[in-house]
Amino acid sequence: MKYRWRLLLVLPCLFVGLSSSARAQMSAEEQLKTLRVPKGFEVSLFASEPMITNPSAIDVDTHGRVWVAEIQWYRAKAKQPPADKIKVLEDTDGDGKADKVTVFAEGVFAPMSICVAGTKVYVATSPDLWVYEDKDGDLKPDGAPTKLLTGFGGFNHDHGAHSLVLGPDHKWWMSHGDTGFNVKGTDGSNIQYKWGAMLRGELDGSKLETVAVNFRNPYELCVSSFGECFFSDNDNDGNESVRAGWIMEGGNYGCFGGPPGPKGFLPPGTPFGEHWHFRGHIPGYVPATLVTGFGSPCGICFYEGDAFGPKYKNAPLHCDCGPREVRIYRHQLAGFGMKATSETIVTTAGDNYFRPDDICAAPDGSLYISDWYDGGVGGHAYNDPDRGRIFRLTPKGKKLTRVGKPGPYNNIPDAIEGLKNPNLATQFLARERLLAEKQNSLPALRELLSDPEPNYRARALWVLAVLTRIDVSSFVEILKQQSSPDPAIRALAVRIVRRLLADTVQEYALKTGALPGQRPGATKQKTRPIELRMILSMADDPSPEVRREVLLAMPILARFNEDEVLDALIRMAATYDGTDRYHLEAIHIAAGERKPELSAQLDKAGAWTAERLPLMVALDPKAAAAALSEKLAAAGADVAEGKGLLDVATIMPSSDAGLGVLKLAANRSAKPELRRLALQKLDAGLASTWKGLAGDAQLAAALRPLLADRDLQVAALELAGKYSIAALGPDVLKLARAPGADSAARQRTVAVAAQLKPDGISDALRGLLTDPQSDVRQAALNALVDLQDVKTLKDMLASSGNKFAPDVQSQTIARLMTTSGGALMLFRMIESKGLSDKLKQEAIAKAVNHPDSNVRVLYERFIPHDQRLKRLGEAIKPDEILALKGDPKRGEQIFFQSSAAQCKNCHMVQGKGSTVGPDLSQIGKKYERASLLETILDPSKAIAPEYYAYLLETEQGQVFVGFLVEKTDQQVVLKDAQNQLIRVPAKQVAELVKTDKSLMPELVLRDVTAQDAADLLAYLSTLTEGTQSTTVFRVLGPFDATERNLDAALEPEKLVAAPDLKAEYAGLDGKKNRWEVVASETTAGFPAIDSVKYDQARGLRGNLVAHYFLVYAESASDQEVGLLLGSDDGCKVWVNGQEVHKNNVTRAIGFAQDRVRAKLKTGRNVIVIKVINGDGPGGVSLGITSSGLVQLKTE
Repeated sequence: MKYRWRLLLVLPCLFVGLSSSARAQMSAEEQLKTLRVPKGFEVSLFASEPMITNPSAIDVDTHGRVWVAEIQWYRAKAKQPPADKIKVLEDTDGDGKADKVTVFAEGVFAPMSICVAGTKVYVATSPDLWVYEDKDGDLKPDGAPTKLLTGFGGFNHDHGAHSLVLGPDHKWWMSHGDTGFNVKGTDGSNIQYKWGAMLRGELDGSKLETVAVNFRNPYELCVSSFGECFFSDNDNDGNESVRAGWIMEGGNYGCFGGPPGPKGFLPPGTPFGEHWHFRGHIPGYVPATLVTGFGSPCGICFYEGDAFGPKYKNAPLHCDCGPREVRIYRHQLAGFGMKATSETIVTTAGDNYFRPDDICAAPDGSLYISDWYDGGVGGHAYNDPDRGRIFRLTPKGKKLTRVGKPGPYNNIPDAIEGLKNPNLATQFLARERLLAEKQNSLPALRELLSDPEPNYRARALWVLAVLTRIDVSSFVEILKQQSSPDPAIRALAVRIVRRLLADTVQEYALKTGALPGQRPGATKQKTRPIELRMILSMADDPSPEVRREVLLAMPILARFNEDEVLDALIRMAATYDGTDRYHLEAIHIAAGERKPELSAQLDKAGAWTAERLPLMVALDPKAAAAALSEKLAAAGADVAEGKGLLDVATIMPSSDAGLGVLKLAANRSAKPELRRLALQKLDAGLASTWKGLAGDAQLAAALRPLLADRDLQVAALELAGKYSIAALGPDVLKLARAPGADSAARQRTVAVAAQLKPDGISDALRGLLTDPQSDVRQAALNALVDLQDVKTLKDMLASSGNKFAPDVQSQTIARLMTTSGGALMLFRMIESKGLSDKLKQEAIAKAVNHPDSNVRVLYERFIPHDQRLKRLGEAIKPDEILALKGDPKRGEQIFFQSSAAQCKNCHMVQGKGSTVGPDLSQIGKKYERASLLETILDPSKAIAPEYYAYLLETEQGQVFVGFLVEKTDQQVVLKDAQNQLIRVPAKQVAELVKTDKSLMPELVLRDVTAQDAADLLAYLSTLTEGTQSTTVFRVLGPFDATERNLDAALEPEKLVAAPDLKAEYAGLDGKKNRWEVVASETTAGFPAIDSVKYDQARGLRGNLVAHYFLVYAESASDQEVGLLLGSDDGCKVWVNGQEVHKNNVTRAIGFAQDRVRAKLKTGRNVIVIKVINGDGPGGVSLGITSSGLVQLKTE
């Protein structure tokens, strides 16, 4: 392209020569001293380098030997031929430490899993699944491995084939990242999908299944004895949305093509809004049970041993190597689904290289934890390929003994004891013997069904399930469980029967040639096999858990008798009351291919109340949108009903729902409050699921009259500019040129007109440069700069014959220098001698402190050598920086105040800074000091997918640089280094180039001293607490506070430890105050409650009054947190009834004006804030910083 040289000029052109940096690694013995575990636990070192390096996955066999998959050569360092290894570690003398290592296999390429199943060892290395065989048990393969399956995505990329674990169903289960797969089984079965999924298959590679879909990158899954699958899934970097959850088979888990919109686009209070990254707020996408925030989630196991007591039994144990923690996620039933809590069981107090990445149960009940041991994780990068550790977790002071003998087994009694062992490899060998004994195993299995331990009964049922292939009496034993008093066993019986029926259907499809998604011809007959009768007989079971399993079975049952199954589904769906999201998802899965039909039947029955609309959204989005529009049209005068409907609209993916919201906004007879709220919801939808509506002529037509509406003009203008509604350009330009209009309104319209670029915009803006209103003149000047109207700007800045005043020229220079593109334009004018000396010096002075270091580098040639800042320069030596002791306090000043480092211009820490790049609030957890320096010096080494820089060139020769936010047939949207969104119509894009460079320049430290760099590292290393803002409060008030006495105890203060949400209190003017749910508004860069606005909406005064603000904080552990308080005016704070802060002050509200440390207990904590407002505005804001998981709620 003719402008390609301009694109190249913007690219970072200088590279830093990195010398070997001093490392901060600890010896394994030193590291052990830093590990922290709960009371009653003990951690010991089992193995370390040089015995092992970089363990990526582990398994423990029936003899207690630890099998290790090593990845020492990966990504850019990958070797050909492959050079990674599979090793086996043994403790031959019983002292709890490995003293023997055997290399089982070498020449392996980046193995992401290891699974020992008897004489076979399964290893996944995308695109292949390999099987090694060792029949004689000498820890040497009997020959070359067999390629069992191929077609998994993610070659040399960790978003491919991951863990392989053995389930109680005697099958392998696997998690797969979002690189997709197309795998053909050994029996002809085929699984294919574009994104991430959970997979399952027989050990011989047959009967392949996709269990659930749409995950980003689940490193591993685990399966309980009841066949329930649990997982953790990574988010896009910087979004702090890592999730943990449980699998509803057949569920869609919502991750495909990136997040649905920018972080925080959802209106406050949206149900399941914290799950936005994976579309969990939208019906039809199963929400996780827990959002754990920042992290790099890795291995997971479901622990069913007794070694650590009941508190640590029957739950997933998970390694998150980002925050360097091992956690337990306790799940408990909640209606049709589950809810979960988190507790950290292993962490470090001082070793930032600790990276736990897998965990497995040994035959004696102890736990082995592998440690990747590296300075950082993420972006496929690593910097320490020579170290790795494995730790052993045991109960303190207790000698462990295994349950049963090691396998393989040659008799049924030993196999039954082996089946009771918590070790998966041992259970596998037990099943092998019991299955080999066929009918002879039945008496022992029947006896095990009466054991008081539920896990043993469940394991026995799965063995019986496999035996049904050869003995119908086994099936009878399963059917008997439908009358079990234990609802978990009844649910398991349904689960097993459903799985058996699914196997039958798959076998039929493979024999007849029917594709898995097609209904076999036999299903056209209305048959009632015993499986169908058994499952449907449980449809009215008192347990929601059982009824959920009935619903999940319906897609298979429908293949045999569609009408009977649909009738049962209609009855079960009619019981949905709008409160249980997992009930909704179970119905959605059950409906299968008949979703619109089910929706229509429920509509006939009058089931579609406003509370039940979310189910309709999942079943038939278009019908739901139509119903919503109809209800919104009728609710224009009812604010409460309208608000409820608008909340539902937010979770509707159909653009038709957006049109319904738009019609409410345009409805002049509707309440103004509802119309404003409708525009807010419209804004949220246009940023995500209603993107297609932005180019719809109906949107422009509805917004056009709102431009003349005094109450709604600002919101309409924001929408027009934000979403580039070009059809409104002439209307906005007309408003901008209206001479008698309000100056502030005209400023807004000028800015929006520049965004929309209607015909004649440049001429109109040039005319406004002489407008009588000075603010309008300034707005026109700013707009011309933003448009990069090269001809006009050159005329304005010409060194001779200039008609513009010097102050206007200086303003133009200042404005141009706020962007990289403007600075580049001025650079070219200086080089071509197109600027006067005065303007040249003004530009150079601005460039010295420009936020883009590439601009600083370009302009340096114009600065005399003796006037340049003393700095590290281009030959930075990491060793010299790392050798210096840093001062965190001074480092914080450099981060937020230094014009050389410019950190705050792109990054946010605990609510302060910018959101251009990732939030760094917990960067001290993700990287140790040396690795952190490496990422600063070489930011392009490991770039998260969403942080690649793009260069965009327009047909007019404009050049923009930024992250790609959106690319559609209508427009391309970038976010630049100044955190501004740049929207370019697709037809104006000449070229869009993805670079392999980070937007963060390599030379970010070149303008600081070595001590500055050391201080900055010291500060960043202290950042271990994530930050979240409270977007919804419960508000109680106003109460009279004429005396402005913060210590005057009002009636609600009697219950600050446990507020009564149903209580009523006497307020102003005889009105009753109740705890109302109120959403914050973000008006000054942070969410806050405007108490005066709240009071005035109720017809009450907002001055000289007191309010109470309540939020519940669900904490995953006992921990100390930071409360970031803002208030107008004075405030008092209680946590769990204890006063923790008081500030009797008069001030305007700001973010984090008071920073208070407070202790939270595990579980629910009550935070109450009292604020007294004097005169003028009033309100509150609250943020929380925490190292552990905290969820903020109002219920």
